[in-house]
Amino acid sequence: MIKKLFILKLILFNIYCFSQVLTYVGNSALVTIQSQTLLYNGGGLQTAGTSIVNNSGNVMLSASSTNDMMSIANTSNFNLRLASTSDYGQLYITGIPQDNITGKVNKEYLSDYVNGATGRQQIGLPFHNFTIPELVAVFGEGNLNVTNTTNNSSGRFNVSSAFWWNNARARFDQIAYGWNGAYDAAGTPTPAFISPLTYYILPRRKADESVFWNPTSDKRTFTGTPVSDNTLSNVQITLGGGYSSGFGVNGSGTNYFGERYYSYIDDPFRSKTPNWESDYGINLYHLANPFLTNVDLKFIGTSEATGITDDNNINNLVGVAYYGNSQVNWDITQGARYGTAIVALADEFGNFQSGDISTNRLLIKPMGAFMVKLRSNASQTLNLSKTRRFKYTSRGNSTNYSVSAAKMGEGSIPADKIVKQVAVVMYDADGLELDRTYYAVSPTAVTGRNTITNRQSYSQDKKIYTKEEATTGGEDYNYSDKLYINEANQLNYKSKEIPLYIDYSEKPYQVKFELYEAGERVENGLSSGAFYLKNTTNEFIKIADGESLSMNGSQHLGLYYELPDGATLGTGNVLKSQTIIGKKDEQWVVRFAKDWNKATVEVYSAAGQLLNSKSQIPTSSDYSIPMNYQVKGVFLVKAISEKGEVVIKKIVN
Repeated sequence: MIKKLFILKLILFNIYCFSQVLTYVGNSALVTIQSQTLLYNGGGLQTAGTSIVNNSGNVMLSASSTNDMMSIANTSNFNLRLASTSDYGQLYITGIPQDNITGKVNKEYLSDYVNGATGRQQIGLPFHNFTIPELVAVFGEGNLNVTNTTNNSSGRFNVSSAFWWNNARARFDQIAYGWNGAYDAAGTPTPAFISPLTYYILPRRKADESVFWNPTSDKRTFTGTPVSDNTLSNVQITLGGGYSSGFGVNGSGTNYFGERYYSYIDDPFRSKTPNWESDYGINLYHLANPFLTNVDLKFIGTSEATGITDDNNINNLVGVAYYGNSQVNWDITQGARYGTAIVALADEFGNFQSGDISTNRLLIKPMGAFMVKLRSNASQTLNLSKTRRFKYTSRGNSTNYSVSAAKMGEGSIPADKIVKQVAVVMYDADGLELDRTYYAVSPTAVTGRNTITNRQSYSQDKKIYTKEEATTGGEDYNYSDKLYINEANQLNYKSKEIPLYIDYSEKPYQVKFELYEAGERVENGLSSGAFYLKNTTNEFIKIADGESLSMNGSQHLGLYYELPDGATLGTGNVLKSQTIIGKKDEQWVVRFAKDWNKATVEVYSAAGQLLNSKSQIPTSSDYSIPMNYQVKGVFLVKAISEKGEVVIKKIVN
């Protein structure tokens, strides 16, 4: 990597050593930064003429003085290339004033998710003063409604209308020329309303309801000016003092536009059955990644040691959430309908230990949008400057912050606060994830229905879920919630049943288990104790990470932390951990068997031509198969273990 950097500087750059510009890319020059390569520049950068910078790796511009600049000529191109949603160019700028960042960069974009067939795409726009004409240019004239704001199906309720989330008013406001002060007549945003932290929803359908954009396969290029971290409003937001006027009974109140709150507000952290909880939709902030790098939200709720902190300590944090694939739909008669969000829940000390806490779930990619939930309206500050990260996993506990810090490692959570969790994940025969649910225990967790918990999440659209537990064990029939994440006290609910339901009868499927402790995946098992599954014949099966069960039809099962007295242990139909090639979040991946240590993955065309080969792949996490998702066809994927075991699958892209 160092050699690549050295060669780039010697051959491709003309370097001028004065304070404003350290790196100068002259007329007609072509600069290519390869994937996984870091180009560090301790100063400014300037391009001239028709020069081109193609960045598939990581470029870091760190100002040495306030006179440094990033200047991209109007006739030049600075391209942030994207090979796949797990391999893309990133740009890190620090210390350069916003006035000294001129010109625009071209950010190629694909998403891991299509948020919904009829819903809008949840997204961020990480640029300074990103205008309506710049947005329209991404999709072409005639696709977005940015002119008609009438309160009917031709204007606001047109399927081609675009919106931004107004945290102060708990509503979506329309992106339109000269509308309501948020944009002027030329389409320039007003900083009092719009910033790089703004959460947007963009349409995928024209006014005639024909689809013009598939975010997982239709690569789009967004062109705008990068933001400066010297300007606080670009990177910092006060969480507190948000909307608190109430939503009416169960969201029956109306907003400024006459819309019922229940028609568009979703709070994945709180229950709305049989009635909305008192803080449903309150203290819930919609935000976006303002940078052209990943941001790591792993430590925003914790008080880290001096010198290693990301400078955040949100002490009333409930959790972070965002929408995955096919989870948001909308029509004019019913409004929005939501499925199960991706949810990571924090404990009382801000440590993420429950829910979707795998090593990349708390990484928000460039142009990613997310929600933050607080327990109260007490004012908090979130500054994302020191959450930036080139890597695709969170940095290590007790690891000093840097944009390229080491990956997540051992932590120091007190023993009586450690959460143990089992994930129960459904896959179809092709390895496509259908749904999942979580059960978490800790010595401080609360058993049964309560309004102060941090470790529960709700959804009514579930194939697999748990139900609220009675303190004596089994289902509490007073509540009908389908829980995505459920918690119980490790001590007083030991050896008692959490009801587990599967509502799915379309075709056979597998249920696979993942174990977590103290916020980390534990492939070798928990440090103490064990989770068990009670099957339909009342036999108990000890749950091991990576193992799976073959099932068919709807099921009523039970999850236990520790065996009850007199329980009968069985083996059921436990399968050995298997390597699976399948689709996850609209991307082809290889999920490796537990006993694979290293692997080689090869991709062939239908004619047998080797298109891609990568060896020495770590098997602790899914491997994203590098493919051009815009090219349709039949491909053959071969995964080979270090022992010579082979798994082959034909895939149709």
